[in-house]
Amino acid sequence: MSDRKKEVKNFNPNLVLIVMVVLCTIASYFVAAGAYDRETINGVTRVVATSYHEVARTPVSIFKMFQSIPQGLTGAAMMMFAVMIIGGVVEIYNATGVMGAAINSVLKLSKKVGSQLIIAIVMLVFMFIGGILGWSEQIIPFVPIVVSLAISLGYDSLVGMAISGFACLISFAVGPFNVFTVGTSHAIAELPMFSGWQFRLAVLAVVAASSLAWVLRYAAKIKNDPSKSLMNDIDTSSLVIPIEDSNALDGVKTFSLLVMGVCFGFTVWGLLTKGWGFGEMSAIFLIGGVIVGGVNRMTASEICDTIVKGALGAFGGALIIGLARSVQWVMTQGGLVDPLVHGLTSMMSTASSYVTSVIMFIVNFFINALIPSGSGQAMAVMPIMIPMADMLHITRQTAVLAFQFGDGISNTLWFTNGTLLIYCGLAKVPLKKWYRFIIPLQIFFFLVQLGFLYLADKIGYGPM
Repeated sequence: MSDRKKEVKNFNPNLVLIVMVVLCTIASYFVAAGAYDRETINGVTRVVATSYHEVARTPVSIFKMFQSIPQGLTGAAMMMFAVMIIGGVVEIYNATGVMGAAINSVLKLSKKVGSQLIIAIVMLVFMFIGGILGWSEQIIPFVPIVVSLAISLGYDSLVGMAISGFACLISFAVGPFNVFTVGTSHAIAELPMFSGWQFRLAVLAVVAASSLAWVLRYAAKIKNDPSKSLMNDIDTSSLVIPIEDSNALDGVKTFSLLVMGVCFGFTVWGLLTKGWGFGEMSAIFLIGGVIVGGVNRMTASEICDTIVKGALGAFGGALIIGLARSVQWVMTQGGLVDPLVHGLTSMMSTASSYVTSVIMFIVNFFINALIPSGSGQAMAVMPIMIPMADMLHITRQTAVLAFQFGDGISNTLWFTNGTLLIYCGLAKVPLKKWYRFIIPLQIFFFLVQLGFLYLADKIGYGPM
């Protein structure tokens, strides 16, 4: 009975997003309608900053509210299928025993170098994935494996989620080469792509070091005294992946891990130099999965069955991505985005340059609760903030930084962020316990961001 009560208290991520769809539908009947004119310059659609005007209200009907679900799934299809394909490929690594052998090797290594070093290395790897590749949802299939590893090392599932999912989210937030936030913003701001990366790399270093210290401190505390774990009243035994002690890394399994590493490396190269997206990323990992299945003597039929099984396991996470896009679709159909942006940004017209950059940051912090998509939020607000930055003598690069701060780190806080909910669900971490863990660090990050915005304002962070 007590377990059932605990389950009721937890947020269902699908329900949270559906409630957001319903609330946005209701709001479309009451929000004063308005819109900006848009123009296309060099293939980029921009908002004309001074063009806000009244328009006819376009309330979302009940039928359209339900229609938003398939529309959201369609709009997020490429990302959803990428998550499912990668989930299928990861299942090949599980089914062939490659992951089990790798975990066994890590457990043996931990006896020599200590478990703290192991989780630190794992967290740094995922920070690289989030900060350089700009991955977030794509690592969903790896989270259960890391959670199982953390529990096997004597920690709790929160530590496993923190060194994988949280590590990706927090590094994604300030990644110097984030194609979704920085890339989209730079295209809109007409800045050289990924310019000013040195400053953002310094921010990433501070955020990464602080996050690592915070997680290691909590991990050490519960390793010494398990009763201090925030998860000590929740049964997470089902999260441990059964691994036979005899499962060891041989030549074939080592080669399989090498194939995975090559896939990561090829993906990084393609994203940074060839403009690859989710389609190419999925193809690379699919090729790697077929190779690994083949060298581990799986038949073609077994490879197909295993990929389907893994894709089905990742479907829940992929579905949340589609539902998050449904919220954005309802806001667009109901004419809510432009009035929201206009109302929040109009307050910045008389403030100093630094205060304006701080307001930009705070405004985006709250907009991120309603528009969970980094690239979607950039398309909504940056066309307004760039002209404002020009008029208020703020560099465009600083405006991009303020947007990135507002969009990014709050991803680890807002319960409307589908990816965060997926991570918490995979690790059985209730939101109230996650907030107990993360809020002190969020306060610290808030102050750090204010400090970096002040520095950016003082040095005229550019190139323009």
